[in-house]
Amino acid sequence: MSTLEKTSESNLLEKPSSEMTSIQSEDLKRSLLWHGILFCTLGFILGLLIPLYANPRAGLAAHALSITQGMFLAIIGLSYPYLKLPYWIARASFWSFLISAYVGVIGQILAAAFALVRIFPMTGQGLPEGPAWLETTVEIPTKVMTTFLLLACFVILYGLRPIKSSSSSQQESK
Repeated sequence: MSTLEKTSESNLLEKPSSEMTSIQSEDLKRSLLWHGILFCTLGFILGLLIPLYANPRAGLAAHALSITQGMFLAIIGLSYPYLKLPYWIARASFWSFLISAYVGVIGQILAAAFALVRIFPMTGQGLPEGPAWLETTVEIPTKVMTTFLLLACFVILYGLRPIKSSSSSQQESK
């Protein structure tokens, strides 16, 4: 009997668990690391384009945000093997982090390119407000995704909580 057959047989005999497996966590980890490096690369390219934006301050913010988001995604990715969460919750937080990062950076790039000021008042100080439809189109998803990003951070904190093992609690009772 081959190793693959033994593994698949033993997987069938084990009790199904809702907790994330090491293979699943490694897959999510690798994907977050890849996207993190992609964001850092994008941030470096955005830095070269700063003088070309309608609002260079927002261009600088897009550059810094992209690099910061890249590092954040990579760090979150490195935490995935340590999470004690059901796979569906880990996957939901994965997508929340990823979509939030893309929406935030795209919103900041649009603010730089079109000099949007409503959602980014610090970088748009002294500039006239951009087209109302574009301001709203950037404002709504950015605010919504901020909420999802915060929820995903709380999920990660919960998944990293210290857990007492059953063997240590049995030893304590003796």
